[in-house]
Amino acid sequence: MIYPRLDRVQQLLLSIALSIPSIACHAYSETDLFSDIPEIVSATRISQDISEVPVSTTVITQELIQASGAIDIADLLKLVPGFQVYTPNANKYAVTYHGASGEFPRNLDVRINGRPVYIPLLSTVAWNTLGISISDIQRIEVVRGSNVPSYGSNALMGAINIITKNPIEQPSSQITTTVGSQGKRDITTAFNGKVNDLYYRVSLGHEQNNGFDFQQDGENLNLGNIHLVFTPSLYDSIDFTAGFNNGTMVIGDGGNQGELREFQDREHFSHFQHLQWNRIIDEKNELNTQLYHNYLELKTQSYPTSELLNDPGLIQLNGQLAFLASVMGNTYPFPSTQVSDFNVNTSAENGKTETYGAEIQHTFSPSNAFTLASGLGLRYEKASSIVLLGHDKTVDEEVYFIFSNAEWKQTDKLSWNAGFMSELSSITSPSNSIRLASNYKLTHFLTLRGAITQAFRTPSLLEENGQTAYIFPEGVPYDYVSFANDSIEAEKLNAAEVGIFWLFPQQSGFLDLKFFNERISHGLDNWFYEGPIDIKSAQQKFAGAAFNDEVRELRNASNRKSRGVEIQASLKPTDKDLIHFAYSLNKLSGIYRRGSYPGKADQRYDDASPRHTATLLLNHRFTPSVDASLIFNYLSDVTWLGSNIKESYQTTDLNVSKSFHLGHNRQLTTSLLVKNMFDQQYSEFQIKNLYDRRLYLTMTLDF
Repeated sequence: MIYPRLDRVQQLLLSIALSIPSIACHAYSETDLFSDIPEIVSATRISQDISEVPVSTTVITQELIQASGAIDIADLLKLVPGFQVYTPNANKYAVTYHGASGEFPRNLDVRINGRPVYIPLLSTVAWNTLGISISDIQRIEVVRGSNVPSYGSNALMGAINIITKNPIEQPSSQITTTVGSQGKRDITTAFNGKVNDLYYRVSLGHEQNNGFDFQQDGENLNLGNIHLVFTPSLYDSIDFTAGFNNGTMVIGDGGNQGELREFQDREHFSHFQHLQWNRIIDEKNELNTQLYHNYLELKTQSYPTSELLNDPGLIQLNGQLAFLASVMGNTYPFPSTQVSDFNVNTSAENGKTETYGAEIQHTFSPSNAFTLASGLGLRYEKASSIVLLGHDKTVDEEVYFIFSNAEWKQTDKLSWNAGFMSELSSITSPSNSIRLASNYKLTHFLTLRGAITQAFRTPSLLEENGQTAYIFPEGVPYDYVSFANDSIEAEKLNAAEVGIFWLFPQQSGFLDLKFFNERISHGLDNWFYEGPIDIKSAQQKFAGAAFNDEVRELRNASNRKSRGVEIQASLKPTDKDLIHFAYSLNKLSGIYRRGSYPGKADQRYDDASPRHTATLLLNHRFTPSVDASLIFNYLSDVTWLGSNIKESYQTTDLNVSKSFHLGHNRQLTTSLLVKNMFDQQYSEFQIKNLYDRRLYLTMTLDF
């Protein structure tokens, strides 16, 4: 079947949107339009209307969440222009902005109620260890573009802040269950209540599925969280959240038929605690303080070396070592001619990591025209992993930071924003990131926006310390895989964007256009070279190879740039209809220099991001209790880093919901989600990660 070119579809929709006449109807205002959306704080740490934020921002509202029928948190981000979501394994989600990512995307800062959930041991976010379910989410604020000046170096390409349901605003309790394809069986419960001035919400859940049909990479996990809100006075609010997540997820690459490491269970246990205190000092001053702690432990099965080498008792290997010693004599490079068996983890996802953080922010508003949000904080990270770090010791890092964001409304039409973040790490060089932006209102409904950013991403705890080697207890190295590099520098981003934000009051919606140009220099990537001699090298030498076995280390070895356009439109033509459109055109180019080892030629980034990404959601409410959505998703050709397939897809999802009022504030909602309705099969990241038509039934009881 032949599909129309997406850029023509984009041009058509854009022309339709721009043809809507501007109606000077002063009965509408931005406050009226977004009365159901709290002001956005994620972009600048200052509460701002969506048309006043200095950078492109998307809000995934509760209405969008319900209309999408999404059953996994990461899937919601497909509603955001420029974002891509893919699955290296059935339950391992990768989320990236403007591509150039692999199994572990590292350039997005993800937070839950302002608490960072970035994992320093893996340099990414593990979406199935967050301790919340999709039914816990009230909305998601997404900053599309670097937000380092507000949230630090992990936000090099963007920032996501997941805001959970507040027990004050959600008085009812809820039970939700989902069953469907791949043996999916989920259940979550949430109970809300109040004791004097203390509001509480307790949520518990269980999730399980069988994974892809040909991969057997399912998951089985339990999660829970509690959210307490205490309001001792009109000027004070204290929030405390805590939660846990434990379970098993099957991981593997599916490409090593018959090998022990093809698929294996990865156990995880995580928990978190987060305390926030907000104090309104007076009408001009507000103080916010937060403390948090994250813990994550990952385990996979280890195997005897003899089993992995298919060499019972290591008889063959010890024979080879004895032979090498007799041939090489005094040049024999190893401390022993005999080695004993030991256990080896074949997956890198092993270890423990903890993060402690503290932050204080002062917001000062001397007038309606000027607001300044400034503060300081510290973050302490530690990790241990014999697989990823090459030893059983704990490594740690202290990060101190100061920040300031200012908004100045020079006139009724012209406003300025400036942001600054300075970070000082105990293991890397200091970095300073800045952003300057301006908004100009051509009319009450049309705003022009421009911003320039220079930002730095300092190496993570893993990137500074990561090294892998398989060494027998006698000190004989079987294989050196990677070494740490203590001379790597921060990645640097220079970005510029120009945007147009157009309100359509009569359609209760808006159109947001963004033109962007981004350049990342000193990018961190693997550099390959001839390593020191180990058993594998000695075997290759004896076989006549000219080089030792390869090893790798991280270096500032890549440069890339992106330029393109993004479109976001949200319209309500009638009180029964919702239209949401997200589109991105991204032209990625750049080069990744892979080193001096033979066969490791430089690679280009051109195919590491889809040129086109689009989502169109159409929702119609037929009656007060029945509504349906069609969701169209499109991804053009892309080969993710570390993947060996070129993938693309165009799918259509259908979500139908029916509500039944049971009386006494009780309501039952039944939803049927048909994903990939026309069964247009495609693979994602691995050839056996096959997506076909899937059905899911969700039932929610509110009481």
